[in-house]
Order: sequence, then C-alpha cells, then structure tokens
Amino acid sequence: MTESEKVGSGGDLDRVLADLRALSGDMSSCAVLAKDGALLSSSHAPGVDRERVAAMLAAVSNLADRAAKGNGKDHAAQVRVDTEDGHLLLVRLDGGALAATTGPDARVGLVLYDMRNAKGDVEKAMQGGGRS
Repeated sequence: MTESEKVGSGGDLDRVLADLRALSGDMSSCAVLAKDGALLSSSHAPGVDRERVAAMLAAVSNLADRAAKGNGKDHAAQVRVDTEDGHLLLVRLDGGALAATTGPDARVGLVLYDMRNAKGDVEKAMQGGGRS
C-alpha cells in the first residue's frame, strides 16, 4: 500500500509520528490518542499490547485533566511523568493527545518542544484521517 492509499487509515499520522521520532532522537516511542481513548497511531514495537497502551495513556490524560479542573483550569496542556526508567510525556491536542516515552537521560524540555511544534501537523493528519 502506498502512502497516498493509506490516507484516512492512519497513514498520515504514521508519517507525522515517524518524522517526529526522526527529529527527536531522545524519543523512545510516540502515539496519538483520540479524545475517546482510541489509539489512532503508535510507534511502539511489535508485540506491545496496543489496547493496554491506549488504556494507560487515556487514564493519565484523564487524571491530568481532572487535576487541572480541580484547580480551576479548563484542561492540562501537557503532562510529564518521571520514572526510574525514563519519562512519559503528553501534549494535549484538539480532540486527543500526543504521547511520547523517553529514556532516563533524555533532554525532556527539547522533546516537549518538538512535540508542541508537531502538534499542528498531528491535528491536520487526524482531520485528514476522518477523525477530529
């Protein structure tokens, strides 16, 4: 299947995520989550349980938004979770979230910067894919 044939089936999102990973070398994986919690595209390795990834990302996004609302804000614009093994990063999109994981020595600020810069391309790809 060519890239043009994949439009509407996640091909555009796959391309945007591949470009983002190529730009941000500290990124281990990235994914796009729809507002309803569906995993639209992911760069996770084969064998990774996509349903489990989607559920965990949706839970983190939901908790962040609930915490923001509890503090009088509309939503969480971005989330950073630090662990011994690395970082989980989320950037809010119109209609979902862009998520990434990194290793423990990543330049997290630079990865978040790259994610925010890719936000417009991701949202365009989501709209081109028939989802908003």
